[in-house]
Amino acid sequence: MPQQLTQPGTAPLVSVCLPVYNGEPFLRAAMDSVLAQTHKDFELVVFDNASTDGTWQLLQSFRDHRIRLHRNDSNLGPEANWNRALGAARGKYVKIFNHDDLLEPECLARQAAALESAPEAALAFCGRAIILADGRPFLARTAPWPEGPVAPGIIVRDCVRAGTNLVGEPSAVMFRRECAIKAGSFDGSIPYLIDLDYWVRLLEHGSGYCMKNQLASFRLSPHQWTAVIGRKQSRQYLDFMDRLLAGGRFRIGAVTCLRGRLRARLNGLLRALVYRFVVRGSS
Repeated sequence: MPQQLTQPGTAPLVSVCLPVYNGEPFLRAAMDSVLAQTHKDFELVVFDNASTDGTWQLLQSFRDHRIRLHRNDSNLGPEANWNRALGAARGKYVKIFNHDDLLEPECLARQAAALESAPEAALAFCGRAIILADGRPFLARTAPWPEGPVAPGIIVRDCVRAGTNLVGEPSAVMFRRECAIKAGSFDGSIPYLIDLDYWVRLLEHGSGYCMKNQLASFRLSPHQWTAVIGRKQSRQYLDFMDRLLAGGRFRIGAVTCLRGRLRARLNGLLRALVYRFVVRGSS
């Protein structure tokens, strides 16, 4: 059963949810980037998944009333920890934030404003910088759609055709909490697509809002969850496509599916090469 999200009382406009496990090397920079936001009406909800390094001690060193710290008694696995963080959110808008990523100072303000301006939108997603483990820029990515609202069917179709997640990583996305309640919990049964699967389920309840500004940075690191499972990317994407088609939630043509299957395999090969020759060399 989906985990019931906490019912709001007096709540901030935005909840930034940070699930973390052994994130000590990059955690302070990530936390600082959230606390430096120009938008001040937010909470930072942190769930430490029984880290074995200095993560918990580092978290306790922060002194900011907007931070809510939680520590699991034992490691629950990534999926369960993401859902615990999501379930604790109280804000109208929610962002799942990776512990090794960064936000630009205006990220929360601009994404919240986008969702306020488009009440039909379930989520807003921005451009992002892809950075290496040492912080050096690697490349920049933006979604292929124009600035503004994008129909759900177009987003899903184009993601399938491209064989990849065009919406973006969790740190680049903000979504409505009311839509999250309808969508339910994160599903980690296809781990590499845990975020895209959730974006698709959110899109059953509203459109997307594309933002071209680069407002987040996604760090490539050999210690990431995505790096560990990245070698299975193409197989998992094919499984995701099969599930999507079987559900019948969105109409996707046969040619689009064939192209997506070919692109997924190519993307898996390219990702493996990037992690082997670029990411490992920067760590």
